[in-house]
Amino acid sequence: MEQQFANGRRFIELHEATKAPTKFVPQLFMGWRGRQDTNAAVGNDSWEQYLVGVNDGYMDDNKLWLPERILPGFRQSALAFAAKANAVAARILSNFETALQLPSGFFDQHLDLGAEDARTLFGWNYYPAPKSGTPQAHQLRLLPHADTDVITLLFQRPGEPGLEILPGKDAEAHAADDPSGKDVQRLNGAWTGGLPRGDWTRMDPLPGAITLNIGNMLMQLSDGLLHSTYHRVRAPLPGEQLADRNTMVLFVHGRGNAVMQGPKKVYRAQTVADMIAANGNGYEKVKQDKEWQRQAMAFSPQTSIPPSVVEAV
Repeated sequence: MEQQFANGRRFIELHEATKAPTKFVPQLFMGWRGRQDTNAAVGNDSWEQYLVGVNDGYMDDNKLWLPERILPGFRQSALAFAAKANAVAARILSNFETALQLPSGFFDQHLDLGAEDARTLFGWNYYPAPKSGTPQAHQLRLLPHADTDVITLLFQRPGEPGLEILPGKDAEAHAADDPSGKDVQRLNGAWTGGLPRGDWTRMDPLPGAITLNIGNMLMQLSDGLLHSTYHRVRAPLPGEQLADRNTMVLFVHGRGNAVMQGPKKVYRAQTVADMIAANGNGYEKVKQDKEWQRQAMAFSPQTSIPPSVVEAV
């Protein structure tokens, strides 16, 4: 994990002009989103991200890898780590089959991680340390959202906190205030749904731990029995060091042509590719939506759950 964190920083620390050819492709949700790009979306340049395809044919077609001469060994190292993370994800999903009383291999049918149209993504998030006395020191580093994928594996570093989740029971409690319905919010993706409100739980990093989030695709495949996890990244709290935050993420999407619909057909049928494109295009749209940005930046970053809750978990 530490070696791959260092590998990601090699990319992040490159000059923006060098990274520019790998610019984010909304339809694929792959590529580099720089701080100027995220600032255009939410008025807050506190976040940078580079996502690569585990099956890198899409990366080659869109020239989203930097040349080997610029980052020697980067591509090989990233894909090797992503393959190991994928194996962990496959084991987790097999346990979900047992929990949901689904036939063995149910998820493999939908989510062949080694298929040519596999759309699983691996990447790095970088949140630079905010400067004391600036607006960024008190703003959310990443707005509340639920992931589009089946499951998300998040790798955090001890001493670099910020992740918070909105437990399902709290999301249920305020769902009645949302006229569009909580499921619609989630399924619309990170950038096209509403902004959830409630009591947030700190999920500070633990050494060697992988944090698992349920995504919208698993919510659809489980017919709503499992709800996707609302989460956000808060700013440093009073008394905390104004430090960088580095994370790695595996977005397990599975096959692009797979249809995300459970046995009971609670939700309308959607392909993985369509759900990914809707999320990416939604992100592009909010960069021109001043009202969305205004509401997003007015969102309260208050946390009401103490750290002792995380320790108990």
